[in-house]
Amino acid sequence: MATLQHNITTIVTKELLAKGDNVSNAKNITFSNIDSTNDAKIDLYVYDVVNNKSYYILKNVLLPTESTLVLNSGDNISFDNSKNGFSLRTQIDDGSTTAVPVDIIIKR
Repeated sequence: MATLQHNITTIVTKELLAKGDNVSNAKNITFSNIDSTNDAKIDLYVYDVVNNKSYYILKNVLLPTESTLVLNSGDNISFDNSKNGFSLRTQIDDGSTTAVPVDIIIKR
């Protein structure tokens, strides 16, 4: 079962949707920077496990403190999330070595 709500609090790459979760046609993805002092640098990408290849939807996008970014279907967030498709991953930090807490909600 796919988890559609995430609290990101570390710099490590986080898998939001695993390959085979079958959430291929997401309606929107919401990022909320809940930190009051640090901007968040967001990478969001689909990942091909078989070929070890990443395809970026967002790369180094800055989300200011206490603000929200909403990606809709027109922002190219639909992808094959079947067992033969891709996973969805993110990495969030402050541009250096500090983790920035960000909440992510995926709506199908």
